[in-house]
Amino acid sequence: MSPQSPLDPHSGSAQVETFTTEEAAAAEQAALLPKVRRPRASGRPQDLQPGHRLITISGGDLWLQAEAFVYEMYVSIGYTEPSPRHQVEELARWADSSRFHAVLDENDRIIGTVRTIFGNYAALPVSQFDRTDHADPDPVCELSSLVVDHTQRSTGVIEHLYRAGWLDAWRSGSKAVVALIDDWLFEAFRDTYRLPFRQIGVGQHYMGTNPVPVALPLNGPDYLGLARDNPHFWAWTLEALTATEVRDWDLPIVLVDRVNTDVTETPAQAPASTSPRTDA
Repeated sequence: MSPQSPLDPHSGSAQVETFTTEEAAAAEQAALLPKVRRPRASGRPQDLQPGHRLITISGGDLWLQAEAFVYEMYVSIGYTEPSPRHQVEELARWADSSRFHAVLDENDRIIGTVRTIFGNYAALPVSQFDRTDHADPDPVCELSSLVVDHTQRSTGVIEHLYRAGWLDAWRSGSKAVVALIDDWLFEAFRDTYRLPFRQIGVGQHYMGTNPVPVALPLNGPDYLGLARDNPHFWAWTLEALTATEVRDWDLPIVLVDRVNTDVTETPAQAPASTSPRTDA
């Protein structure tokens, strides 16, 4: 096919395109295929509800509460077996290399969690799956136990937990986020939020479902597509960072108060600062 555009942007006049026989046949066949539309981008997440707050937990009574919250949710939906210690036994040995981020309600009750586990890929829960993509170097951060109380879905809790885990991974010096997630959540992260996740291994049955191993690079230029396709979500993400972090990590910035959103590749400054499952 002719490399010239069908519409000349300078003159506004129509241009004649020529096709080979093979190209014409391919175009005719493509016209018969059903059109698959990508879901609308998520846009800016909701703020947490009044009285709700996000905290980081590294030990103590709150750690036990977070473990019990995940355990009770997982037992109720068949993701893990009952345990006398009220914890997910499959994750117990990574306690010393992880921490929880949790959303608490106005009564200090945990209503959502995500767990960040740090280390080399081979030492993390995700390594139990066959890996086919080795592009991301060590160290990495595994997101696990992304669990939200069913009464709090569609209230912004899951997005705030994701952002907390993602930012924790960046600040830890990890080179990528990795996770085991169900197909529907993988598709939502990619198609609705436009996050640059990719599958890095072979899915298998594990803890009551069939997750696949995925990775999200922690490399600034990889987020240009997200900034362009879902600018309000990306602007919200940047609000949790400092200007120095945005600059040092070479993250794109967006100006979402304009009619046509701008994306800057080399930022000079930053703006002010069933249950969903990501598990191993």
